[in-house]
Amino acid sequence: MILSFILLSFRTLLIRNRLFTIINVAGLAIGMACLLLVGLFIHDEYRFDRYHTNADRIYRIVLDYNSDGVNTPWAKTNASFGHYLQGAYPEIEQVVRIRKNPGTDLLSTGQTQFYEERIFFADSTLLRVFDIKLKKGNPARLLHELNSVVISESLARKYFGSSDAEGKTLRLNNQLDLKVTGVMEDMPVNSHFVSDAFITFSSLTTLLGEKRLQHWGQFDHYTYVLLARGAQPELVEEKFPELLKRHAPAWVSEKETFLLQPLTSIHLHSDRKDEITPNSQESYSHILGTIALAILLMASANFVKLSTAMQLSRSKTISIQKILGASRIQLIGYFWIESMLVCVIAWMASWILASLALPYFNITIGKQISLLDGGWIILPSFAVAAFLGFLSSIIPARQAQKSNIVEAGKLKAHPAGRSGLRTILTTTQFSISILLIIVTLTVTSQFSFLKSERPGFESERIVIIPVKDRSQNDRHRVMVRELTQLPDVEAVSFSSSTPGNNNSLTYSYSFPGTESKDRAMATFLVDENFFTLYHIDLKEGRFNQGEETDTLQDVLLNEAAVQSLGLDHPIGQRVTGKVKGKIVGVVENFSHTSLHASIEPVIMYAYIPTFRFVSVKLRPGNTPEQLASLGRKWQELYPGYPLEYSFLNDQINQMYKAEFQLSRAYTLFSIIAVLIAGIGLIALTTYFVTQKHKEISIRKVFGSSSLQVVMWLYSGYAKIILASILLSWSLGYYWMQRWLSSFSYKTELHPSYFLLPTFGMLLILIVTTGAQTYRAASINPIKNLREE
Repeated sequence: MILSFILLSFRTLLIRNRLFTIINVAGLAIGMACLLLVGLFIHDEYRFDRYHTNADRIYRIVLDYNSDGVNTPWAKTNASFGHYLQGAYPEIEQVVRIRKNPGTDLLSTGQTQFYEERIFFADSTLLRVFDIKLKKGNPARLLHELNSVVISESLARKYFGSSDAEGKTLRLNNQLDLKVTGVMEDMPVNSHFVSDAFITFSSLTTLLGEKRLQHWGQFDHYTYVLLARGAQPELVEEKFPELLKRHAPAWVSEKETFLLQPLTSIHLHSDRKDEITPNSQESYSHILGTIALAILLMASANFVKLSTAMQLSRSKTISIQKILGASRIQLIGYFWIESMLVCVIAWMASWILASLALPYFNITIGKQISLLDGGWIILPSFAVAAFLGFLSSIIPARQAQKSNIVEAGKLKAHPAGRSGLRTILTTTQFSISILLIIVTLTVTSQFSFLKSERPGFESERIVIIPVKDRSQNDRHRVMVRELTQLPDVEAVSFSSSTPGNNNSLTYSYSFPGTESKDRAMATFLVDENFFTLYHIDLKEGRFNQGEETDTLQDVLLNEAAVQSLGLDHPIGQRVTGKVKGKIVGVVENFSHTSLHASIEPVIMYAYIPTFRFVSVKLRPGNTPEQLASLGRKWQELYPGYPLEYSFLNDQINQMYKAEFQLSRAYTLFSIIAVLIAGIGLIALTTYFVTQKHKEISIRKVFGSSSLQVVMWLYSGYAKIILASILLSWSLGYYWMQRWLSSFSYKTELHPSYFLLPTFGMLLILIVTTGAQTYRAASINPIKNLREE
């Protein structure tokens, strides 16, 4: 019996209803492939940092810094806290501090030199906390020797080729010779920090000085602890204030609060100042997962609707099976086998589709996901396919049970307009499609806005060059003059930070005569050319002279700082703390962080030793030739340091990388959803036309034209379209308003974002159903009425 049902199912699916089978398999395969890809994405997101053996016992120490009532959550801490924490409590087995210099570091050996982004300094306890696999070197002696370095296999090949790197020497920033004492495997990409080299932490004494490493207000380092088994992090945190009282100055306890953050929560739940790398957000996984499930549900709904439509043409076969003695259980088994065959074929096709789409999906989301890592998903995905096969067999089986043997070929069904389930499914599909297009248009518009909007400053044709040799900062005016003499250069400025790039420094200041004491503020250390180059407008007073003096420094504030400090007459106001000076000018607000955040108070003055960037504004022209000319001049000014540059616009756009990737994913899934919705409309029209063919013929006999019949058929969609529009517009407006509220600078929701998707889906409705509808209206009524 089972074999005969399988043969009959194959005959029905592959011969009699080949087109419907192809549509069903394609729709389900696309839906399951989307779920597979998103499932792999979510799995990758949640397994960050979990490859460490003791991941559940590793915590990062983070810092909440309170300054004049303003709390700043830092991912970094000072070096002193980690130093005193080692061995202080039995609950803490190991402490490791790591530091990454801002920007890049120059590594060289012989004539080979490159700027590297992922160079870290680390304590010798690194391998006792983190699982870092060694290829060469003695783990017991690693990072103990002064000025030693452990490098990755990739870095070893890059600098030493096929020769053994152990014992060789690398030079750091033309300042320090480092002996290679070990080679490690490349770190997994699913880590919240990935390093190509770890340098002995004690080498920082030579580079930075002991005083800076002992400063409790210098947040330069990331500190991690390995807790003992059974230790409770809450109880460990309660002991930190006591440690501060014993070793730190009195002011530290008042301003700094140290907390333990689980290692495995960093990637999805941490958004602190100066994260090692930009983290993701758990909401991205929720959103993509919801969309993928919605697409699979749409595909499943299409399967059910097409199966129902096919049922009308199979009523004679079912009646014959009943006459031959097929029982209710056997009919249910037959329809279950048939549905399972479709779902299993679709399941296998989904893996093929997923493997073909995966390279493009990785590019879209910026990951390196592999199906080889997704073995865990095989059984769950098959279970989903089996469950869909079971659900989709229920309705056809129930209809078959209710069919009247005498009325073979006249299997009754609820009219499409009165079928609640079918209407709900189609309305949901239509709504999701419109909603996703609304989301895509809004997100695309917002990120186009971010790409072009630069509140308070200009960024076009500005090249940012990091200064690696600050020993020449006292010659910055000479450098500016030399660079400005290049015919392709319009303006040059030295500064510690750049607008819109979230790289400002943070220091504390006091303003005598006001209530603000030790106020932490974003700090820009700039020369006199900075404001002209970036077109930052002066509100009142004058710009600074770009010079340090032995008396009072020229200080400027932005409007947000003046408002925050409550300064009615800021010009002439004294400033103490990190700088001793007086306010000489107020500039208009300009964005110095992400456009997610509102404008913060900013203080600006000149401090030449901390100038770490050169901003070069190019004239319109041939950019490659301009950069080549700039590179030659740079080598003259800074011998031994090749030109390293990036365009400011590119740096700013990098801050929104996750959102850009999410935008592309939305677009991709919107296209898929529209495709699935189109299949659903074909299914609904097929069902609708099939059950209405006699009524169509009767209407034509009584004088209705083909156009009138077409309009009557389309009227069946009126309620569906109206309900879909109201639902999608309401959800889209609420969702997008809430999403846009996370940006301080945002585009407005334009009516076209709602009208265009609606008109687009109506066009798709006409295109996908037009041929069937017109054919049904044009058919000779005698043919259908003769069947009665």
